[in-house]
Amino acid sequence: MRKTIGIILILFGFLIAQDFNELINDADAKRADNNYSASYELLKQAEQLEPENYEYVWRLARAHFDFADNSEDEDVIKENYYAGLDYAKKALELDENRAESHKWYGIMIGKVGMIEGSKQKILNSYEVKEHTLKAIELDPTDDGNYHVMGQWHFALSDLSWFERKIAGIIYATPPEASFAEAAEFFTKANEMAPDEVRHLLWLGKTYIKLKDKDAARAALNGALAISGTNESARILQKEAKELLSDL
Repeated sequence: MRKTIGIILILFGFLIAQDFNELINDADAKRADNNYSASYELLKQAEQLEPENYEYVWRLARAHFDFADNSEDEDVIKENYYAGLDYAKKALELDENRAESHKWYGIMIGKVGMIEGSKQKILNSYEVKEHTLKAIELDPTDDGNYHVMGQWHFALSDLSWFERKIAGIIYATPPEASFAEAAEFFTKANEMAPDEVRHLLWLGKTYIKLKDKDAARAALNGALAISGTNESARILQKEAKELLSDL
């Protein structure tokens, strides 16, 4: 009798694992088709099956980023970055040796810092750098991590006089960053993923800060030449057009 129950439990566990993996695979396929809502719903079903399984957790952090990244509604953006941070924290707790854990925690803690204002942006900046560099160490093939480091250098180099004063109060030595290093990271990201609008837009924005208008125009025109595949790309290209008109 006990042996029979044991076999049944093993089979039941196998079926749950099989269903879970199918949900994850289907969610990835829906995301690849830019069907973010359908992907999210599948991941939430996976969450119900195996609440402590790492594979759905980091993907839900990414899913909330997708929702925010494809919207211009401030409330939608704010809600999803906070929700995404919760899942990113859980991913880091479940497995700190995976690149995805550090990547999405670094992204989300940075986005939340931007929402909460100058002081929190600076406070969070060290965690952004720490976790993004760890993500690069664990997976040097992910262009997104190099982009995040580019934005890190850009944001800290673009601090206002008031924000720099805050940085000086919070830290004996404010974070060191430069637009030149931002350009290097964005260039690296673009070399790895030349069809990503985001890399060229931010490279163009960085060249504007470096007062290299020719390089900025080239990068921004490159961003516009890429076929937009989702709302995020269209939002980014809209910004690229606005920047070009001001050059």
